[in-house]
Amino acid sequence: MDSIWHKDFKEWDFPEVDKTIDTKILIIGGGITGIISAYELKKNKKDFILVEAKKLGRGVTANTTAQVSIVHDDIIDSIKRKHGVDKALEYLNDQIKGLEYLESIIEREKINCDQKHEKLILGANETKNIKKIESMHELFNAANVEVKYKTSKDKLFSFLSAIEVDKQLIINPIKYINGLINTLKEEEIYENSRVTNIIQTEQGYEVTINDEYTIHTEKIILACNYPFVINNFQFIKMYQSTSYAMAFKTKVKLNANYLSLDKPYYYIRTYDKNTLIIGGSDHFTGSNQDIFHCYHDLAKKIYKIDSNAEIIYQWFNEDTMPLNYLPYVGHLSKIHYNIILVTGFQKWGFTNSHSAALKLNTLLESSEYCPNKLAIGKNLPRYFRMVCHSVNGLVVSKLLIKPSNLKHIKIDSGKSIKYRGKNLLVYRINEYDYIFLENKCTHMGCSLIWDDVDKLWISRCHGTVYDKFGRIIYGPGLKDLKEVY
Repeated sequence: MDSIWHKDFKEWDFPEVDKTIDTKILIIGGGITGIISAYELKKNKKDFILVEAKKLGRGVTANTTAQVSIVHDDIIDSIKRKHGVDKALEYLNDQIKGLEYLESIIEREKINCDQKHEKLILGANETKNIKKIESMHELFNAANVEVKYKTSKDKLFSFLSAIEVDKQLIINPIKYINGLINTLKEEEIYENSRVTNIIQTEQGYEVTINDEYTIHTEKIILACNYPFVINNFQFIKMYQSTSYAMAFKTKVKLNANYLSLDKPYYYIRTYDKNTLIIGGSDHFTGSNQDIFHCYHDLAKKIYKIDSNAEIIYQWFNEDTMPLNYLPYVGHLSKIHYNIILVTGFQKWGFTNSHSAALKLNTLLESSEYCPNKLAIGKNLPRYFRMVCHSVNGLVVSKLLIKPSNLKHIKIDSGKSIKYRGKNLLVYRINEYDYIFLENKCTHMGCSLIWDDVDKLWISRCHGTVYDKFGRIIYGPGLKDLKEVY
């Protein structure tokens, strides 16, 4: 599942936590949100430590398509419908600030991340989506954003209704995050240091690292993709969405980057003069989707663009989706006031993370509680769908698992089965050897499904990803899956 960006990873010489440490601020998470938070704290001369469970920038950030834009599919229209025009404009202005901040950092730090300004065209042909385009056009005008309302007659991407916004950005996300990390080399950063517990104390928090060492901190910035450890019922306020991407060689040149609101939803951008990236096929993480079909839908679109195209990479990503459409940037709760939660970026992590970083100084110093409340009444369909999905992962799917003959599992494949009276995950190594794992995610105990394309186990509820041997790759789970036999 390596993305096209993985080849640009850089090895950093950051140590693993191997002692007890005291700090004023602890940043948990070494993706773009954690790194830009560290950059902002350094700029404001604040003492901090950053810990990352694995390697910096190797999680969700490494699997993005890296379109850095203020045009976020239909999110601002959804915010307008649920929360009103003012809230939609606030979100849009945050994205404008995030984009401007990112561009200023590239210039200030002289980061070469293959950055390039491009037009972005968001279009639709379905009546319900054309109405959304019209609504968003009004919002962009109200925010004084220069936007064209048009019909797109491009022979490859034809839309009855579209908005075009100029000077949006495409970047190489790993080159960009490498540039940021380079400015933080003298800071106290730890890799391979997974947070396994957080306990509130009178002085702040005791944070356990790798089940062994302790960091004492007054405040925490929780900058990982999905909140974990502290149980503040965040799991009823958000869900995980999986999307897929492919990079392909082609002679086709794009006149802009494109987003389609119509099903099958997709987005497409330029990578270099011979390569394009397409993404889409979104669905609830852990649902019973045919993963082959998800990639196949993208491949069909590719070959419609260019029948001679050559697919060179394919990968997937998981994103946190707040039920109320608003990112989580604020205090976790009144009880955990000194934990700042920064997540819920709905597949648009670069502008959101940078606008969030600009708010950190105020949040860390503020005496005012800044929650992101979920009004269930305004979000009933999404709420009940998410609850049903979680109940399925926690209970129903486990009851429906049936006994199966081990020999029916293909070599280099896996399956959840009843075996010797136990609910197990079984991976077949070869003709004779198998791996038997407990069918229980180490986050909240949900069952898992097998991804036969990428050869991974994935939690049905909150998207923790494990390799075929049960070793955790990323997600809110804290430990590897338990081997049974």
